[in-house]
Amino acid sequence: MERRNFLTALGLLTGGVLTGLRGSSLPSPDEVGYLDLPPGGDVWSVIRQQFLFPEGYIYLNCGGIGTVPLHVRSLYADMWNQMERDPGAGYDSNRWRQVKIDMAPMLGKGIKHSELAFISCATEGINIILNGLPLKKGDEVITSTHEHPAVYLPLINNIKRRGIVVKTFVPDIENGMNNLHNIQNLTTKKTRLIIFSHRTCTNGQLFPMKEIGEFARANGIWYGLDGAQAPGSAPMDIVDWKTDFYTFSAHKWLLGPKRTGVLYIREELLDTVETVTIGGFSSKSYNLAEGKLELTDTASRFEYGTQNPLLFFGLHESMKLISDLGLDRIKEYDEMLSEYFYEGLNRMPHVETVSPKERAYRTSMISFRIPGLKAGEISERMMQKGIKVRVVNEGGLNAIRVSFHVFNNIDDADKALNSIDSIRA
Repeated sequence: MERRNFLTALGLLTGGVLTGLRGSSLPSPDEVGYLDLPPGGDVWSVIRQQFLFPEGYIYLNCGGIGTVPLHVRSLYADMWNQMERDPGAGYDSNRWRQVKIDMAPMLGKGIKHSELAFISCATEGINIILNGLPLKKGDEVITSTHEHPAVYLPLINNIKRRGIVVKTFVPDIENGMNNLHNIQNLTTKKTRLIIFSHRTCTNGQLFPMKEIGEFARANGIWYGLDGAQAPGSAPMDIVDWKTDFYTFSAHKWLLGPKRTGVLYIREELLDTVETVTIGGFSSKSYNLAEGKLELTDTASRFEYGTQNPLLFFGLHESMKLISDLGLDRIKEYDEMLSEYFYEGLNRMPHVETVSPKERAYRTSMISFRIPGLKAGEISERMMQKGIKVRVVNEGGLNAIRVSFHVFNNIDDADKALNSIDSIRA
């Protein structure tokens, strides 16, 4: 499809997703607030001004790590100065709680803020889940062959420590529903946990999460998702998916500060997951002489020790930008770019896309490879043109992953395609 026809079909040349955002909701660098938009203004060109990318540099790796908007950095600096003028080991608990209250609906309906814990990143959340569940020798865990080391390393650690058995399935990119069948075929009476990525880090693949969750719940199997690649990029509903555990890093698609993450544990399972590491803020009361410890009755039991509240208060500001744009709007825009890119790749001879063939299972991350070339070489040559992408070695793919988010535009996609075309030629 030609560029103009493609954009027109999505409504982007006739108003579409570029209009209707309330003017008072966008940041102003001068006022450290939100940029004012005229009625019908181009939302995305304004949003693009909120990031520090230098002229000529195209960043296509939000799936690796995001970047914090200008107004958040400014507010963060002000809060930091204020905190250093009057240092304290604690934090404003009401404000801390409010971040969780505002976070909950971004993950779906019916989530209680008491089921959320603030952690450093998805890796920590996965460790809390795997190390805290009462897994024993011979218990089976099912995952995919396309997981990030953040999943594999804690699994291997538990193979060594506790003798669990890990079984894997190769994601089917031709027929998404087959991934449910792959999991069902691996399941036995010893299966205790199914854990995999909400969106894979390899090729942005979605799985039939609700159907897998329903299968797990019906069979008494715990169900966890590594959500590192999802919140902030699209609407979601982890309660509807029957998810028991969900964890993610907020420094990617939510555009929060680095070392901000969230862990969700279904309320009924809070006491099932052992608090392997605890400290200040984990308990309601304790008595060393009597050996008594009463943990908090919320997921905050997994928060411990001195915190840097600025990180999560900064995340709160990033969340406001995401919320004001709207997750439906963001998904539509991001995937407009990724679909345009995907179609462009499919028109090129000698370029192989390795993202799902079915539209329903593709996302704003698209991966490809050029047979005969190493992914590292492709990445280097694209970087010479100022285009940042991510090499994918997980799953033995030898591929390049391209991620699109709110600060990208159609020219970025065109320049990436032109670069790839010159490399494959």
